[in-house]
Amino acid sequence: MPTLTTADPPRHDRARVQRRTVRTLVVAEVISGSGIATGFAVTSLLAEELGGSATVAGLSQTAATLGGAAAVGAIAAITHVRGRRPGLATGYLAAAVGAVACVVAAVVHSFPLFLLGMVFYGAAGATGLQARFAAADLAEPQRRGRAMSLVLTTTVVGAVIGPNLTGPGAAIAEHLGLPPLSGTYLFAIVGFAAAFTAIAVFLRPDPLLLARGQDEAGEREKPPPLRAMLKALRGNRPAVLAILSIVAGHLVMIAVMSMTGIHMHHAGTGLGVIGMVLSGHLAGMYGFSTVFGWAVDRFRSTPVLYGGTAAMLLSLWLCGTADGDDVVQLAVALALLGLSWSAVLVAASVRLSESVPVAELPAAQGFSDMAMNLAAAAGAALSGVVLERLGFATLSALSAIVLLLPFLAHPALHPKSNRSA
Repeated sequence: MPTLTTADPPRHDRARVQRRTVRTLVVAEVISGSGIATGFAVTSLLAEELGGSATVAGLSQTAATLGGAAAVGAIAAITHVRGRRPGLATGYLAAAVGAVACVVAAVVHSFPLFLLGMVFYGAAGATGLQARFAAADLAEPQRRGRAMSLVLTTTVVGAVIGPNLTGPGAAIAEHLGLPPLSGTYLFAIVGFAAAFTAIAVFLRPDPLLLARGQDEAGEREKPPPLRAMLKALRGNRPAVLAILSIVAGHLVMIAVMSMTGIHMHHAGTGLGVIGMVLSGHLAGMYGFSTVFGWAVDRFRSTPVLYGGTAAMLLSLWLCGTADGDDVVQLAVALALLGLSWSAVLVAASVRLSESVPVAELPAAQGFSDMAMNLAAAAGAALSGVVLERLGFATLSALSAIVLLLPFLAHPALHPKSNRSA
């Protein structure tokens, strides 16, 4: 039987630690979610202002997603060795530094500095997504989907509030003598700093370290992160296909969402209205995650994955057929895009966690989110070019094609889980 450290609770306290872990993650997600949404509501607009065109505006999202990918690698490495708490805390701290850099960039009107700031800012989203896995470390198998989705759902509070702070943020910035679009990043700084504090102080005992202490395979086998990534995925079709689904769904969501604000702005839609549309999108992303988590626990992941993909295709059709001033249709489309993203992410994440032994989970989960962010970075970089040269309808159509690519491997979506833990 593996030996627990003195800081670890006895085995019968596992449920109590799980409840404490979820509560801590929920608090961190609420306050960090407001910071993420607050900044991203104006990211493309500030990038266009600093860079001079819509074509380069997409680079801001690219920088954020590349930063997220780099952050996931760092978080996975730290988590693999030291546990969830140091990994997540480091991510939120990096995001706070990035938000500060974005404010400075707006003041000095430096597009390169803004991109650098967005690299660090991207760590916030990556950290929030990694938190869903922390919620499942000690969860019972039949409640794993609900544990993950509960953490995602609570992000909706901050996600809905965030974009609606664009107006107050601009007012505060003007009062302080700062550029109006930089004001929202002030809220982000506070949110990320508070999330860092919550994780660093209250995520104790560390859920991953405790799970490893209660799993003999996890105690024996702790290979380096890169080797663990390759080992966890080699010959593991359910895990690979789960990652492909996560990657495609996130790439499509980022590409379309990041250009919707510019599409609307070019048609004369005001910042307040754009913020409301993005709030609906973010509410869809996180507001019903618990429903999808329950559905995965009840019906398994495949039906939820298929349903989420079908709904995302419908949202892309609605986006592609809407003019920039068609606020109602774009609001419905973006909300549905968020809902379908949530369904795909929850279903595929649970499938991944079920398909990999606990000793290899941090590495496999880190690889998944790293691939997701790298693919989204490419999509965000190209989305601005596609919007500028071919239009929003073409961007939506190309996104639909990308979304269907994982289903070329349709027969392999059904193998049974090979999780040994």
